[in-house]
Amino acid sequence: MAAIPSYRAEMIGLSERDRTLLRSLLQATQSRTGVRWDGGAAHPAIYFIDVDGQAGAEFWQSLGEAQRRDAAIVVSAMTPAGEAVRRLAKPLRSASLLAALADLPFGAVPAAVAQAAAPATTASRAEPAAPAGPLRLLDVLDGPSHATAQALQSPHWPDLVLGSGNRHAMRTAEMDSYIYGFAVSLEVSHVGKYVGGPLDDELRIELDTLRWLALLYAPLAEIAERLPDPPARVRLSSLPPFGQLPHTLQHVRMAAWLMQHPTSVQELAATNEIDEDSVRRFLGACNVFGLLRDVVEAKAEPEAIIAPQPVVEIEPEPMALAAAEPVAVVAEEPMVETSAQIEEAPAPVAPPPGETLSVLEKLRATREQNRARVAAAIRSVSAN
Repeated sequence: MAAIPSYRAEMIGLSERDRTLLRSLLQATQSRTGVRWDGGAAHPAIYFIDVDGQAGAEFWQSLGEAQRRDAAIVVSAMTPAGEAVRRLAKPLRSASLLAALADLPFGAVPAAVAQAAAPATTASRAEPAAPAGPLRLLDVLDGPSHATAQALQSPHWPDLVLGSGNRHAMRTAEMDSYIYGFAVSLEVSHVGKYVGGPLDDELRIELDTLRWLALLYAPLAEIAERLPDPPARVRLSSLPPFGQLPHTLQHVRMAAWLMQHPTSVQELAATNEIDEDSVRRFLGACNVFGLLRDVVEAKAEPEAIIAPQPVVEIEPEPMALAAAEPVAVVAEEPMVETSAQIEEAPAPVAPPPGETLSVLEKLRATREQNRARVAAAIRSVSAN
């Protein structure tokens, strides 16, 4: 295996996280397979093709039979039906990668195959080229991982120590120093092997936290290509992990609003009285954690608006009390009222006209009128 030349890994259709993980796994397998993966454009390529997506599926269909057999590995959650392929299962694991590499005829991959397997129409789907200009922090974080810790130095912010395998980083100063430094520039002046002593675990910082800070505070010219171009309205699937992220009250308000209200960039900027670029920065920082969701608005038919009917208050008509007919007097045995008691009984007060009486009040009024008539009849008899 020592005589096998270096190869280059071309990754088609893989997500950025899978790209980073695959680079790390390939470097870790070099000592076991004897295959080196640091080859340049002049070396033959091995294609890792994610056929679960449209870009990878189209690239796979463009390859010939010899290219699929000698220079391609399918990356998929399931084995493609209909043909025998060399497959690297998802999620990516070192054991699955070793099995796929063991079945690959490295000596049979000439440079001509590598050139023929990359037609001009699919060149844009291959591994992106190294960015032109100064090296910046986000380029280092998204780039190839290293087996040993790397020290990142910048003239604008304190040193960072990138852990082996790009799994995390260690800071050497307070968090505010990095926020102020990122606001000046993300430029990295030197990347080299870390030769210092162990750092305190309290200084550990996740790479997504660095990406969050960079997208929120770095100069717009350095991160414009990384900011999303959202559609008319967007929302958040959940809140960012504010417990581990440096944030402001404005960030919390925008996140809470986007959880409940699908909003456009312009509306969110007007609501929070900030510029639209700051809103796009915040959406890009949220997208680091995959929280940004597009909102597709369906055209609904306008609902018929029913005007409320005016309420007309009707005044109750005054109730006229009809004069009752004379009632025969029947003496009750259990209780006999004397004329004095009857005379002392107060005369019923007639309700004012227009007042609405309940049924019980009407019955009481009728009873009092009858008693008054009986008393008047008794007095008339006594006078005679």
